[in-house]
Amino acid sequence: MVKLIVSLLLLAVVAQAYGDFKCSLAVPEITKDWVDMKDACIKGMRHQIQEEINASYQYLAMGAYFSRDTVNRPGFAEHFFKAAKEEREHGSKLVEYLSMRGQLTEGVSDLISVPTVAKQEWTDGAAALSDALDLEIKVTKSIRKLIQTCENKPYNHYHLVDYLTGVYLEEQLHGQRELAGKLTTLKKMMDTNGELGEFLFDKTL
Repeated sequence: MVKLIVSLLLLAVVAQAYGDFKCSLAVPEITKDWVDMKDACIKGMRHQIQEEINASYQYLAMGAYFSRDTVNRPGFAEHFFKAAKEEREHGSKLVEYLSMRGQLTEGVSDLISVPTVAKQEWTDGAAALSDALDLEIKVTKSIRKLIQTCENKPYNHYHLVDYLTGVYLEEQLHGQRELAGKLTTLKKMMDTNGELGEFLFDKTL
């Protein structure tokens, strides 16, 4: 965590000092026919990268909250820190995909902006899981919108659509179902046992 924060701060300092990261060497003349992604699809991909980073930061806030000594729910904290890592990896994979398709030759410095975390405290674990489920639903809707943009004419980026559907959408749907199940179980335990129910549920995460 500390290394990540230091890396982000260092990147921000370097970006401010040197501006946009551009190579000063002349670009060799080679065919660009292989670079065939269209503007709307590229814009959608960049938006999705930001959505993944936004989700990662929100999960980091959740993990940090449940790590407080006054809250002390290590199971919830570990669950949300893991979710933050997964969302960050999702964003990284999309960046790698754009690079593989010949993008990111410009505008790299404004690819990702540091988000403002909307919420930093929760009344209990059920409220946090409910927010997490809403967050996953939002990300899923964003992925579906991206798929619709890239699969319709005149774009028809079949490879990207297959990648988004088979990897990202598949994981999102399973994740939503898992969160919904956890939330249902937790609410049942809290209805019958109150805070003790949350304490015991935390031990299962």
